[in-house]
Parts: sequence; C-alpha cells; structure tokens
Amino acid sequence: MKDDEKKVSYIPVAVFFIVPLLIGTGIVYAIYSKERSTFDKRIQVLAANDMHWGALAVVVLGRTLSFLNTYPMVFKSQIMRFSSGNLRSNPFIFKAIGKNGKDNAIVFNEDGAIGAYNRANRSLQHLTETFGVLVAGLAVACQVFPFPVFVAVCVFGLARIMHQVGYTLGFGYHALGFWVAFFALATIEGLLFLIALKGFTAE
Repeated sequence: MKDDEKKVSYIPVAVFFIVPLLIGTGIVYAIYSKERSTFDKRIQVLAANDMHWGALAVVVLGRTLSFLNTYPMVFKSQIMRFSSGNLRSNPFIFKAIGKNGKDNAIVFNEDGAIGAYNRANRSLQHLTETFGVLVAGLAVACQVFPFPVFVAVCVFGLARIMHQVGYTLGFGYHALGFWVAFFALATIEGLLFLIALKGFTAE
C-alpha cells in the first residue's frame, strides 16, 4: 500500500463501540414492550439480589471486547486494502529473521485445501475473540428473557457455521455469517443492558 493511502482512522473503533449496544437495546426494547409486566417481575427478582450489577458487568465486558477487536483495524487499514481479499484473513504478518532471512512478509497460504483449512481455523479463532458476552451473560439473561435468549443463541450458532463454511470458500463469503452473528450478540448484550437499566430503576 502506498504511503498516501495509509490513513489512520479511529472511526471504526468508535462505531463498533457504540452502535452495537444501541442496536441491541433497540431490538430488545421491542421484545420487552410486548410483555412488559412479565419481564418487569422477573427483573425485580434479580434486582432484589443485586444481579442487575452482574448484567451490567457483562455489558462492560462486551464493550471491552468490542474495543479490543476493532482497535487493530486502525493499523490493518494502513497495511491492507479493503479489496485485498484473502490477505485480510491474516491476524498477524510475520517476517523471516536471521542471517539468511529474506525481506518478505509471511502470511497464510491461501491456496486450495490449505487455504480453506487456514481460514476455517481463523473463523474458529474469531469465535473465541467475540463470544465472551454470550457465555458470560446466558445465566443472567435467561432468567428474564428465556425464549429470546434461546432464539438469539440458535441464530448465533447458525451464523457462526455460515461464517466458517463461507470462509473456506474465500474471503467475503463469510460476511453474511459475520453480520448475523453480530446482531445476535448485540441482542444478547441489549437484553443484559435492559436488565441493568430496569434493575437500577426498580422500586
């Protein structure tokens, strides 16, 4: 990439830090509005045991993971174009060192079965980077929104399968799975944020 194309932008970090929680909360409020009295009673039970703090703690975890996952994009945009294809699946760029080391970047082999294997494992790695909110928040969110949580987890699971299988086909085919999983996680986090908000205002 040419020097004049290496622009530093923190906009993706800010957008992914703020927007997912807003989207998730909006989705959840629509769910909450349909059975407000039922959900309020369940939230009051949690609030009586100060568990709304637990819900808020998971939201904090979620926003932390969001920052940690998007901050590298500041530098990724300086070394890769959006049109760089499979090259963008590389979370690391290596170089050879030593007396006979060549001055070349070392990246994933993207060809054939080896490339598919590398990208499938990159998808698995991406899962572990992002699903902390889901694991940490299930126990709390299920106590108030059991069926919505079930649906969100089913959608998330299907989306992650789409992401991994799509990635084996090449960069870009994973995008639909990424965004569907993104909205599923945003919904889980929105559930927890609403529990926290209602818990702090519960009488």
